[in-house]
Amino acid sequence: MGKYIVNSKLRKVGAQVDTKTGIHQFIVDEPIAGHGTDAGPNPVQYLLSAVGSCLAITANDIARKHPEIEIRKFQTKTTGETTQYQDGRSAVTKIIVQVDAETNLDESAHRSFMRAVVKDCTVHETLKHAVPIEIQFI
Repeated sequence: MGKYIVNSKLRKVGAQVDTKTGIHQFIVDEPIAGHGTDAGPNPVQYLLSAVGSCLAITANDIARKHPEIEIRKFQTKTTGETTQYQDGRSAVTKIIVQVDAETNLDESAHRSFMRAVVKDCTVHETLKHAVPIEIQFI
């Protein structure tokens, strides 16, 4: 079981949030139109990047355990759709992940590998219960 701790502190500049986890530090912000300073990605962009990044890292982890698998290319493009509700709240209501992956595997083994990547991806496994996520292989 893993445990992750992320500390976030609102700064007194626009909508900037100083975020730290482990030895890493990064800024979360909103665009200028959202009363931020555009000094970093906004929270939804970080959420979407977590999905694509986790899929890529999961693919890499599986390939490391199976030296017969060579990943020649693994790229994702993740799109999030948000809904603005009448009371001012908003939510990510759909996530589409396009995965462009090339391996040395035959078509059947490649499909099996990609299914394993999706199944083993921690972030996808977490979000699929909260938000409909569509994975598209291209």
